[in-house]
Amino acid sequence: METPDKILFVCTNKRLAKWGKESCGDHGASDIAEHFRRVLKMRGLNKNLRASASGCLGPCNEGPHAVVMPDNIWYSGFSIDDVEEIVESHLLGGKPVTRLQSSPAVGQQPPEEV
Repeated sequence: METPDKILFVCTNKRLAKWGKESCGDHGASDIAEHFRRVLKMRGLNKNLRASASGCLGPCNEGPHAVVMPDNIWYSGFSIDDVEEIVESHLLGGKPVTRLQSSPAVGQQPPEEV
């Protein structure tokens, strides 16, 4: 298995309703992660670029969240409609999509690939 140049981790965490707080899973994050994987595969990019579901990345109330590593660029509040732009501009073009960028959660470490 080849080591990818970049990995996009998408939080797909789903909190239990009893906790009374939203999470990335409440904002369609699993569908978004799958769409990233599908787009990368359809374009033949899935050897050098990888999209992976992850656990909680921190600030759940602004979800969904993702982080591109090793760039350490964080995205929040994006939708499935933003996937192509993130792939084109950031993953391929090296230019982060600033309107969707956010700061990493305080104390959060980059996630491990699942």
